[in-house]
Amino acid sequence: MIKKACCLLTALCLLMAVTGCARKGAEEREPVNTLPPASVRWEAPDGDRAIRKPADYVLYVPEQNAQQLEPVGIRLDEADLKDTASELVRNLLREINESGALRTERELDTVRETPVEISRGVCTVNLSSSALQLSYSDYYRLAIALSTTLSALDEIEYVNVLTAGQSVALDSAGRLPMGSLIGHADENLSVLWEQMEARRTPQGGDAGKTLLSTQATVYYPLTEGRGIACESRRISFEGQTASQLSSALLDAIGGTVRAKIESDSVPDLWEYMVHEPVTNEMEEGGKLITLSFRGDLQELLDGWHTDISCLAAAITMTLTTFVPGTAAVCLRIGDKPVTELGNNRFSVGTILGGLMRRNTFIRFLTGSTGVYFVKDGALVRTEQPVERDAADSPRVQLAALMQGPDSVEREKGIVSPMPESIREDDLLGISAEGETLLVNFSRRFLEAVKDQGPENEMLLCYAVVNTLCCNTGMKRVCFFFEGEQAEKIAGEIYWAGEFLYNPEL
Repeated sequence: MIKKACCLLTALCLLMAVTGCARKGAEEREPVNTLPPASVRWEAPDGDRAIRKPADYVLYVPEQNAQQLEPVGIRLDEADLKDTASELVRNLLREINESGALRTERELDTVRETPVEISRGVCTVNLSSSALQLSYSDYYRLAIALSTTLSALDEIEYVNVLTAGQSVALDSAGRLPMGSLIGHADENLSVLWEQMEARRTPQGGDAGKTLLSTQATVYYPLTEGRGIACESRRISFEGQTASQLSSALLDAIGGTVRAKIESDSVPDLWEYMVHEPVTNEMEEGGKLITLSFRGDLQELLDGWHTDISCLAAAITMTLTTFVPGTAAVCLRIGDKPVTELGNNRFSVGTILGGLMRRNTFIRFLTGSTGVYFVKDGALVRTEQPVERDAADSPRVQLAALMQGPDSVEREKGIVSPMPESIREDDLLGISAEGETLLVNFSRRFLEAVKDQGPENEMLLCYAVVNTLCCNTGMKRVCFFFEGEQAEKIAGEIYWAGEFLYNPEL
């Protein structure tokens, strides 16, 4: 009885509640409590504003009779990576010239055209010929000072030091390469020099039998004729003759390409060489390294998805950066030297005498930026080539995302989440506020997101967020569309908030 009475009472209460609600019109209903919309205190950027800010840096200066580098603080105005590195080099050389720590009659300086090259964590400093007046040990101390100063930058790990566009040997025989250097902020300079001297061929010894293991920068051709890239790796050499050094470097170029393409069927460079590299001394000074390839070299180029221009650029840059005194490289295919180069991106023209020099191919060298594409329904990070001196630009990074994967990546099932209709001019502006990037897209971008539907919306959104954050060090991205924020576009994503970097998506 008690249970039945309770049930009747409950039913009566529910009936009264329903009746009361029914008597209240829609216009009289109390609103449901909701969270207030996210408020953004920033205005949408109109055009691009600098991401980098003025910052403090350290110059590592060799002092007279000192066994360690002396740190000297310096503050630089906001600038891109290349200008920052160039300014650090200029200030370091000025400190050295003024202190007289290195014995020189002429002031140390860099070549004006290309004082520094920065690509994929590798910086190459090109000193003027005044550096040749230094002793071997002082030249090495200068190189250590440069590498320690530059590698303190987050974007630089290895440093090459050239003089007048050539690698300088650290022995009287002209054979011992310095290789790629890292920073040595707290190490004893005398000990470092002794370790370098220990690599020399002993007096009266055979350079062809003097083993060498050192860090070297390997340049390799990119797919679709997009230029060349580089990476630093440790290489073991069977001897220190120019031919042996060149042979090991060519093998490293082929190994790097195979690793990048990730295919066992990629042909090896050595398979297409007629004989080992030949070295001659040029009348105007410096070494000429001649490489002879079979007449069917095009098979290799097809397998590498590249062209002869990019292959020539990669070989020339690799050999001249590492092999001491190398001034030029000559490639022969069959019985003829290669004298005409060029592709859709780079124009070289006629190579007089087939002599390929380093400065001919600097324009081929690209930078790199991390870009998130899609594979099997998830985001995947890739490295995409971009203009070398603009690799730290958020606009350039998003342009690489819009360009999409290359043919080799597409064969692996990698696709772009970006609508094909979107172009770089749909990015109206980008700037930074604290650790947040503000991105202002066009209305056309918003409509393209809507047209793609909700199933692709999340991947597209975070492809932009992750691409920007992984390259700039920023933690968040805030979106605008022609100066206004949008709450919903295609699905359930709330676009008016701030998006955190999410590489696990």
